[in-house]
Amino acid sequence: MPLSAHAAGEPELHVLIDVSGSMKKTDPENLREPALRLLGDLVPEESRVRLDLFGNRITSVLPASEATPETKRAMRQAAAHVRSDEPFTDIPAALDAANGDWGEKTTRNVILLSDGKVDISPDEAVNDRATTRLQEEVIPALIDADVQVHTVALSEAADQAILTEIAERTGGLALSARSNEDLQRVFLALFEATAPRTGVPLVENRFRVDDSISELTLVVFRADDADPTRIQIPDGGEIDFETAGALADWRWDDSAGRDLITVRNPPAGSWRILAAEDPDNRALVITDLKLAMPGLPSRVFPGEAVDGSLVLTNRGEPIVEPRLTNDIEAQVTAHDPQDAVIETLELNDIGADPDVMGGDSRYDFRLRLDGDTGIYTLEGRASGPTFERVIRKKIALARLLPFEARVVRPHLAARDGDAAEATHEPAAQLIIEQDVALLDPRASRLVARIECATGEPTGIEAPLDGASNRVELPSTEASDCRVVGEITGTTEDGREVSLPLDESIPAPVSPASEPANAPAEEASDNEAPRNDSDDNPLMAALLGLGGLALLALLGFTWRALARRRRGQLIEAARN
Repeated sequence: MPLSAHAAGEPELHVLIDVSGSMKKTDPENLREPALRLLGDLVPEESRVRLDLFGNRITSVLPASEATPETKRAMRQAAAHVRSDEPFTDIPAALDAANGDWGEKTTRNVILLSDGKVDISPDEAVNDRATTRLQEEVIPALIDADVQVHTVALSEAADQAILTEIAERTGGLALSARSNEDLQRVFLALFEATAPRTGVPLVENRFRVDDSISELTLVVFRADDADPTRIQIPDGGEIDFETAGALADWRWDDSAGRDLITVRNPPAGSWRILAAEDPDNRALVITDLKLAMPGLPSRVFPGEAVDGSLVLTNRGEPIVEPRLTNDIEAQVTAHDPQDAVIETLELNDIGADPDVMGGDSRYDFRLRLDGDTGIYTLEGRASGPTFERVIRKKIALARLLPFEARVVRPHLAARDGDAAEATHEPAAQLIIEQDVALLDPRASRLVARIECATGEPTGIEAPLDGASNRVELPSTEASDCRVVGEITGTTEDGREVSLPLDESIPAPVSPASEPANAPAEEASDNEAPRNDSDDNPLMAALLGLGGLALLALLGFTWRALARRRRGQLIEAARN
């Protein structure tokens, strides 16, 4: 199973926060600050993070560093530096600055949060040139560096088109936040798209903590009029915001419509969140027993084959011993943008379908997302006699496939031509037009088969090395046929893709069965329709002379008009 080009290693996040003056209106309560604290608490310790503020200049707040407890604390504190006081919004310069200082063998991500557009001068011509540079130089440089950019538009005034282009061309997510609550949920989605972290399953706000968990982080969303959140611990006691302040191992942030609760050394046993259930509530853990879902892209095309794996490790080593793996149950579930379950696959590591190789610690799967455009969630779960683990990955489903396909038959030979040629049935042709801005034509290939109602399938393969491609299909006498298969290729950002193809083949039509260019009413008794002039030579002659006279009159009129027009042009030239 091919892995994404972005599956190089541990995640790295470079965060760009817009601090232009317009943010005073877009984010008057400065909710960028708690959103950054949320991200700072959630990033896994094995990742790298960097934080820059930008307007008309770039301010480095946190250099690229490993997400140690000290770095995460510094990121939470750095959120206090977010402001709204710069006159312009230089998105190209911000992306240029973020595209550097990367760690070795990391999965590179930029998070760009802005409420505006490319705005570096009062002169619109200057802004247009900057936008062109962004499209023609900055984005290609990000692609060459294997960087995914995830954009967040914070207002209706934001240039949605350019922010979406940045995200789509680099393989990232394009999100928008229209309210305070939206921004917190968007940052949670970005975290799960770029640096997902091991958690434990929440069932009706209940979950279990095992002895291997050294830290627990809870994300609890609440309505404005909801009662304060409380947490029930295994001994039956309850902790709230007030009591947590007196506990050394508890940290509780209750801002921006959500509770962010971190507990060091949580006691093992059954826990419960005493608040309303919410699909975005999370229980994330730091533990030696981790579940990962590596190598998945952040954006896929409709129907694209998504190959992935769940990997369970203990202290960094894969779990492969049969005495342990025999008791492990694993599955992956796909949720649509409304959080409805669309598919669940039971997984194994014994080489049975869909597993590729048994005993390699990878619980392989293949699925396809095909439905409404939006953000989908893949949820992986693994459980054993003493533990439960869960991990989530956000994936954006693109609006369209990067190609269009149709099957045609060339026009039949002329009816009045050679009889042998007229009865020849031309082969059907598959026309594939691909978007070479999204797919590299040097790598595109058709792998398909002809399937008919009767007979055996016929295989067909062909390179697709242009924007427009014609593939002649094998002739068949059968009816009700389709060309079914895949188009494989490589995206602009270097990701290998396998895209579905399923097109019907028009049934062959012989010349004898085609309608003739004749009057609508067919002649009876197998006779061709007749005109009255056929049996009257005088009438035919008169009609012929009338036609010639009409042609002469038209010719005379045309020449007169031409002479008049030339005269007008000459007169105009003299004046």
